[in-house]
Amino acid sequence: MRPSSFLALAAASRAATVSAAEGGDATAPLTFTALTGALPLYPGEVTNTFHRLDIPSGPLAISEFSADVVEKDPSTGEIVPVPLSEAYLHHHVVYSEHQFYHDPKVEQTHMSSASRGVGFGAGTESRGTHQKFPYPYRFTTVEGEDEFIANVHVINTRTMPKVDAYQCLECPCTSENRVDGPDSPLLSSVGELKNSSDNTCNADLVEEENSSCFTDKYYGGLYCCEHGTFCLDDYFLPKEEEAARSGKGEQSVYYLRYTLTYEPSTPNVKPLYLAACCDATGDNEHHGNVEYDIPKCDDDDDECVHVLETVQSLHGASARYGDNDEKEEYVDVVFMVGHQHRGGMSVAAYLAEGSTLCESLPTYGTGAPGEIGNEPGYINSMSTCTFDPPLRMKTTDEIRVVGKYDASKAHTGVMSLFYIAIADATDEEPETGSSLPAPVAVGQEVLGIPRSDGAWTRLGASAALVAVVGAAVAAVHSAVRFYRRRNYEALPAELTELSV
Repeated sequence: MRPSSFLALAAASRAATVSAAEGGDATAPLTFTALTGALPLYPGEVTNTFHRLDIPSGPLAISEFSADVVEKDPSTGEIVPVPLSEAYLHHHVVYSEHQFYHDPKVEQTHMSSASRGVGFGAGTESRGTHQKFPYPYRFTTVEGEDEFIANVHVINTRTMPKVDAYQCLECPCTSENRVDGPDSPLLSSVGELKNSSDNTCNADLVEEENSSCFTDKYYGGLYCCEHGTFCLDDYFLPKEEEAARSGKGEQSVYYLRYTLTYEPSTPNVKPLYLAACCDATGDNEHHGNVEYDIPKCDDDDDECVHVLETVQSLHGASARYGDNDEKEEYVDVVFMVGHQHRGGMSVAAYLAEGSTLCESLPTYGTGAPGEIGNEPGYINSMSTCTFDPPLRMKTTDEIRVVGKYDASKAHTGVMSLFYIAIADATDEEPETGSSLPAPVAVGQEVLGIPRSDGAWTRLGASAALVAVVGAAVAAVHSAVRFYRRRNYEALPAELTELSV
């Protein structure tokens, strides 16, 4: 562990602390809380960078992970959470980069496109949706592993009118991303990044001519949300104009606070890793585009929803082409949660025979403006599916994924992803007694819109009610693959004199 982490563990007044969850019992779960390096942002500014996260030296067995955006209270010096309406957490993606995981023997799993090591991630739902796993299933670290890598994407919308903030969250392509003004072509640097993801959309999105799938049609999303850019032209300020910057609002300094719950790893622990599935923009021949756009519904007189569905194998698309021939194996599905953006209504996974594997519903805040954990108009949590005992599946089993968005307004750069934590099956035959979780109820109704032949499905009254309550989480496997392509420079973690 680096010297800064030793200091963090030694003093509770530092940015990191370790404590026993129950008394001082050495066998009780422990928690470790720390902060990333500082994220200084002016209104409208974007940070989208990699950070090194200190963790206790391994081997660890991690049972829970959570994260949120915080800042230092200027009057008390205490660390306090920041409302989603002021610091929008587009996503955090946390993964292992220890040299152990780069050994080809270690990388061989039942999921040819997955890798060992930890994998955590979420978006605005992170504060209200902890990734928590039943014993004995744990994400594990190896001997001497003392850091993770995190991609952290935050947009500062503090002081913005609500209409500007909502537009900012969708990362519209601004003059910064274009050759010569708002209506000109994208910069070659942006176009080259986008070109690297072309031919990743499934046939339905291509037939729909979804603008996110084509560089010449692209007008908003991750490629226009690079580090150091501003999300709207009205908030752009050149770096050299410090005086002008102060007139647009003071700089805010945020941090991502992350917490691990863990125990020492023992022989009884069954290591988890991530399935290669599922991204609604992909299929069995395409990994997926990660993001897509929602066109506005043609009929303004009635509620409408955009439906995107696809079929993917649990092992993902990679085994379907190239030199990667993967044989059929059993794995145990332990935990699932969906990820959507604002406007999302649900993302669901179904087994081949039609039964619901997991339906993940977003909950939108209904509290007062700035109310932590209940911010109005933002996704505060996503419902999860925990399989205890686990659900035995084959790596070749196909899953139908259906993402639904409210299309009364157009949206750019949305996602319908699943985070699926699995473990290798330790016996030859599937367990008896494994069962699917019950459908998630919303009020007195269960969201269940039947499969349709087209992209648009009309909502009945009860489903329209659900639309007001839905969306967000990051499918870490897809996101890690996406962000690694960008070659951002990893930033060292900073030890900050702040209390948590």
